[in-house]
Amino acid sequence: MNRVDVVYGGARYSVPHRDIADLQAEIGDAVTAGRSHWLQVNSGEGILEPAYLLVSPGASIALLDVSATASADD
Repeated sequence: MNRVDVVYGGARYSVPHRDIADLQAEIGDAVTAGRSHWLQVNSGEGILEPAYLLVSPGASIALLDVSATASADD
C-alpha cells in the first residue's frame, strides 16, 4: 500500500493511497503558480480524522516516503 507521511508545523500527518511523486507534483504545481493550496491529509492514530494543510510559497513541509522505507526493511 502506498502511503506518504507529511510533517507540517511540527506535527505528522499521513496521506494513504498516494505516492510521493504525485504529492510532489500537486504541491509543486501550486507553489510554482504562486498560489495557496489545501492539501488533504489524515490526522491521528487509530481513528483517523481528515485534516487540511494550507500549503503556500514559503511554507515548511516535508514528505516522507513511508512505502519505500517499509519495502527496504522487508
